Amino acid sequence: MLKLVLIGLGLLIASTTAQIRTKGGTLIAKEGESLSLRCEVEDPTIAIIWRKNTDVVAVDDEILDTYGGYEISMEGSTSVFTIKRVEPINSANYSCALAEPEVSVTFVIKVQVKPLVLISPDTGVYHARVGEKNLVITCHVKEGNPKPGVVWTKQAAKLPEDIKREHGGARIVITEVKKHHAGKYNCLAENVAGSDRATIDIHVAEPVQGEREEKPWVKNEDTFIPVRKNQNASFWCTYDGTPVPQVEWLFNGYKINFNDEKFKKTSETAQRLNGYSKSTLTVGDITEEAFGDYACRISNKLGSVIAVVHVSGKPGPPQLSLDDSELSWTVRAFDKILEYQLCHRFENADHFLPENCHSVRVKKSDNSGDDKWTHTVDLASYLEQGQKYHVQLKARNALGWGSMAKDALSVELQRLEKEETKATSVLSAVTALLVTLVSVFLL
Repeated sequence: MLKLVLIGLGLLIASTTAQIRTKGGTLIAKEGESLSLRCEVEDPTIAIIWRKNTDVVAVDDEILDTYGGYEISMEGSTSVFTIKRVEPINSANYSCALAEPEVSVTFVIKVQVKPLVLISPDTGVYHARVGEKNLVITCHVKEGNPKPGVVWTKQAAKLPEDIKREHGGARIVITEVKKHHAGKYNCLAENVAGSDRATIDIHVAEPVQGEREEKPWVKNEDTFIPVRKNQNASFWCTYDGTPVPQVEWLFNGYKINFNDEKFKKTSETAQRLNGYSKSTLTVGDITEEAFGDYACRISNKLGSVIAVVHVSGKPGPPQLSLDDSELSWTVRAFDKILEYQLCHRFENADHFLPENCHSVRVKKSDNSGDDKWTHTVDLASYLEQGQKYHVQLKARNALGWGSMAKDALSVELQRLEKEETKATSVLSAVTALLVTLVSVFLL
């Protein structure tokens, strides 16, 4: 009996799934081509539904997703769903389904995308010097599916054996620049959809005979860099020195090891400009764990110098300024500032107490779409006249409170004595006038 039930159930399943005669499968498409999916049904009067993953994009002969670049038509009992121009976004599961009974077949579309590569630094020509340390050049694969293979070559010569290859061959590192490193280098990325190539020309200058030795110097662009969480963040330092100094990047006091899993999305590039060098550090998809102090350390035999920049998605330290009783500030942050906190203490006090901290509301006019937020308040609403205070401020966004200003601002609101003086002067003048009139009358 059980056997008969199972056989009957199998026939029932077969009869329902037979409503769609077409079988699904995996289809390979190249970017830019046209691709048609065909779904043959036994009863074309039943509604036919096309989905991209879980989203309905077409029903019968009506396209619901009008921005997808789709066409649909019926050829007898076959529904033909066409992607007019295949794009990488079309890599998805497309299904043809019947409304009743609920049966479907799925087409897995894999789009092959030709590689697109860029070289960093993107100067085209890189000017290096003999003795320069840790020259890093990276081949960035911006597009490509399947994942392209990357190969570095040197034109008209073999790639020097003292050049290290990292990150799957995408990055080349010259530990110490020598004369034989001069030349044109090609980065080639290739997959089944095609290939792309980029070139950088490295010029190597010999040291000048009798060149005076100089201690290294370093400068950074700013002491605080606002960033957006989960986006790439880049910052740099400029430097020079003789002999050619070595560049090292540190995070929160520790030297960055680019082979460490923690820094797998972090890369360094170098660039020789007119009279100085520039080192750029890029943190890919920066997270809150990567917020902190980044230091560029420059060293040669004459000494070592360092420049530190704080990188965060939280608001930066405010820049405070005072005009009479009006306090103004500027805070840098990409994410919307939600609140300011203004704190004060007497000049001889050691701490800012919670009861002396006030919330200040953000105005729409504080920001014009960039990373700078400005605001002004009248301190007369918070402080007593004639007292000496220290004033501090910080700001908050969705990631939390930022740091306070680098230095507290000293403030003393002057007592309003002008009106009293004016009233006294008027009274004296009136009195003098009355005395004069009385004297004239008596005479």
